[in-house]
Amino acid sequence: MKIAILGGTGSIGKGLALRWSGKHEVVVCSRELDKAMKTADECYTLLSDKGRFCTGISGSMNEMGIKYVDVVVLSVPYQGIVPLLKNLTPYFNDQIVISLVVPMKKNRWFEYTPPKQGSAALEIQDILPKSVKVVSAYHNVPARKLANLDIALDYDVVVCGDNDDAKRAVIELTREISNLRPLDGGRLASSYMIESLTPFLINLAIRNCLSDLGVKFV
Repeated sequence: MKIAILGGTGSIGKGLALRWSGKHEVVVCSRELDKAMKTADECYTLLSDKGRFCTGISGSMNEMGIKYVDVVVLSVPYQGIVPLLKNLTPYFNDQIVISLVVPMKKNRWFEYTPPKQGSAALEIQDILPKSVKVVSAYHNVPARKLANLDIALDYDVVVCGDNDDAKRAVIELTREISNLRPLDGGRLASSYMIESLTPFLINLAIRNCLSDLGVKFV
């Protein structure tokens, strides 16, 4: 499978690239080619230093990076997602698009601020071509731990989507990351409940002097 990560130079994008590149060809995407290529080189070097096999990891501009892939991961801040996707719409075809996007703002505390559609995932589905299959996942996996291969993850990942085949593909991708447990969260309309956990977890961490909180259902 070929996977493009928009926002791949950030911690969570880099973490997914590191953990998937053993079995899949990963494209780190950015508006700046040099930045994307530098991150891809850093990932390859890190994997080599740890003796981990790498199927392939490269850097690309956003447009070319998403054009010929099976899966596109959206790992970018909500504030930029609408103009970004509108610019990139011609380059999408029938890919699976995984949304990690959380609409939130900070006043005194972080607050979930969904668009009129009810969630970022549903807004993204409205913007992209109908042939694209949108799935939401990975909102509550700590980015810093995901990017640190020396840390064993122990979290649940809720996966929501309307296309069953696409949702199963994302569930399988999740199983490939050691110690992440995928859970079927139902239709894409349920995404707002999972997205809203992100600002809640950030506020919980701040109030209790904690860090890198995730979710585990027991």
